[in-house]
Formats: sequence, C-alpha cells, structure tokens
Amino acid sequence: MYTFTNLYHAAEIGDIEEVKTILAAQPELLKEKDEYEFSIMHAAALAEDPQLITYLAGLGADVNAQNDEGMTPLHLVLYPEVAETLIQLGANVNAKSIDDETPLHIQVAEGEQQYDMVKLLLRHGANKNAKDVNGERPYDIARDREESEEIIKLLK
Repeated sequence: MYTFTNLYHAAEIGDIEEVKTILAAQPELLKEKDEYEFSIMHAAALAEDPQLITYLAGLGADVNAQNDEGMTPLHLVLYPEVAETLIQLGANVNAKSIDDETPLHIQVAEGEQQYDMVKLLLRHGANKNAKDVNGERPYDIARDREESEEIIKLLK
C-alpha cells in the first residue's frame, strides 16, 4: 500500500519508474495533495523533469493546481524548458497566488539570473502590469531590486 507521500517523493526526485509503479497500483493518488496542498504536479515541477510533467499531465494531473499559498507549479520552476512544458500543457502564465503574485512576479524577484524565464513568460502572454497584494507590478519589483537594464526594459 502506497501513500501520497511515497508518490510525491518519487516525483520530487524525478524517479519516473517509481511514479509509474505507484500510480499503476493506486491511480487515485494522482489527485491527492499533501498538508500544504502541494500536488504531484508541484513535485514534478520541483524535479525539473519535463518528461515526468508530460507523463503526469497525460494521466490527468492538473498543471494549474494551487498549494495553500495559491502557488501553481509554474510559480515554482526555475528553468525555461520546464516552464515551456507546463505552458504547452495549459499552465496559466497569469495565475495568481493568494498574495496576487503571478509567476512573472516570482521570477523577477529571483533576480537577473531569471532573465530567460522572464522573457519566456512575457512571450507567452504574462501580464507585466499585474499588481500583487502590495500594488507592485513586476517592473516595480525589478526597479526596487536595482536589476539590470535588460530586465527593466522587458518589463516597461
């Protein structure tokens, strides 16, 4: 007998074979969440594994699942190829957390090393004028952090 914790752990470390084994035995675990409302898709996003994300989405895992803070898997990813996979599978680039932060807010707050992610989100229609609970747009966050001109230009 497997638990959601077993499934989540296997997904989080990118063990697709173990994920398949667990879901073959207990497919109902696909729709469960942990105590913080993290889903199996959050785990796959954290594993940064496009193949696992695609596999789980094919089984019906929700690419727009929200945790207890309203964060979706797209809010959590750091690499463009992983974000691209989620977006191609229907992830909402303008999903808002409970603090009204979009994935773009999160990426800008991560700093200029996330330039490629910021570009990708904007290319897929991320709203650069979306305001968080503090009334800040991604541009405001970048300006306050004194980010590079490249990031600032993208967000103007």
